[in-house]
Amino acid sequence: MLGKTEVLKRLDEWQIAYECEEHESVLNMAESGTLTLSVSGARCKNLLLQDKAGQFFLVVTTADKSLDLAAAAAILGSKRLSFASADKLFDLLGIRTGSLSPLALVNDEAKRVTLVIDAHLNGETRFLFHPLENTASVSLSRSGLDDFLAHVGHAANWLSLPARAQA
Repeated sequence: MLGKTEVLKRLDEWQIAYECEEHESVLNMAESGTLTLSVSGARCKNLLLQDKAGQFFLVVTTADKSLDLAAAAAILGSKRLSFASADKLFDLLGIRTGSLSPLALVNDEAKRVTLVIDAHLNGETRFLFHPLENTASVSLSRSGLDDFLAHVGHAANWLSLPARAQA
């Protein structure tokens, strides 16, 4: 499985423009929100979800959205979604908790993970993603993301994903 150095090397080899900034380790969106970065882009929440049929979904949504898993399951044609375990995250994508992003799909040669990007991110021109480690952030344009996904053989499914109702 590839790591940060290798995925950045692939971006260079594929001539995909990006900016990368090292920072302290962040494990969740609350910690990410405290970072002051010089690179720009939409901060994205990345979730690895699974269903009982053994399907896996990498869901990318807005930083502040609390996803309605039941509604998302219906949209994805699944009966029920749950969060994949840290072990499954490592087995499928070779990364640890807190490091998930679409860049991890470089390690999904078996194409077991379906990428779903929230349509609420559709208007963004740049995104911030971890490059397989949560101690750095990569700023990638929308076209750069599309080029990366084409190189790793993963299509992005842009779908409207509802937020959980506030109690």
